[in-house]
Formats: sequence, C-alpha cells, structure tokens
Amino acid sequence: MMKIKKADRKRKFQPKCLLTDRQPAFTATGFLIPCCWVDNPTAWKEKKIKEFYDEKWHIDKHETVLEIMHGELFNDWWDMLENRPEEAPEICKRYCGSDLDDKVTKHDYFFKNKEEIK
Repeated sequence: MMKIKKADRKRKFQPKCLLTDRQPAFTATGFLIPCCWVDNPTAWKEKKIKEFYDEKWHIDKHETVLEIMHGELFNDWWDMLENRPEEAPEICKRYCGSDLDDKVTKHDYFFKNKEEIK
C-alpha cells in the first residue's frame, strides 16, 4: 500500500464562509453570526466577534434575517475577510487555516492490487 499525503493548507487562511456554501448560524439567544464556530466563550472575547452580540443586531430588532445580513455589521465582516484577512479573529484563523496543524488535511490510501485490501 502506498500512502500519499495531500498538500497542507495550514499556513493559508481560507475563510469557509466566503469560499464555500457554509451558512451563517443563529445562536440560542437570537443573534445571527458568521458561522457556528464563533459561538463559543473563547471567540466571544474577540472584539470583532463581540460585535455580533450587540443588542442592536438581535433578531427581534429586525424584520428579516436579510436585513441583518445586508446591514453594516455583516458588510464590514465580509469586507474585512476579503480585503484585510490579517484582521480576522483568531477563531477564524484556527478553523479556516492558521499556523496550527491543519485539521482537515487528509490522507488517501491507494492499493496496488486486490490482495492489499484484505
């Protein structure tokens, strides 16, 4: 059996909220956030994440989810990720690429013949 390691992405920041179909998440307390990974006590300490928990962005203060998503907060968020990715919160760098070991790097195994499968 031959083991082939896929290329590491660990030093490249690739925001999944921009580059994939990952959807924003709702918190149990009524806030719309960029993704579920930022809804944890560690992330709440980061300034850019804290902004999503400001009462003015609570779902009860808006008519629709799109109103929030097209508002200043999300527009500033997307702009930061696209144009100033170095300003991204550490939680984003952790889950979408950073100097940490890449958790999504996978290894493929290729079998040369049927006997190796057993």
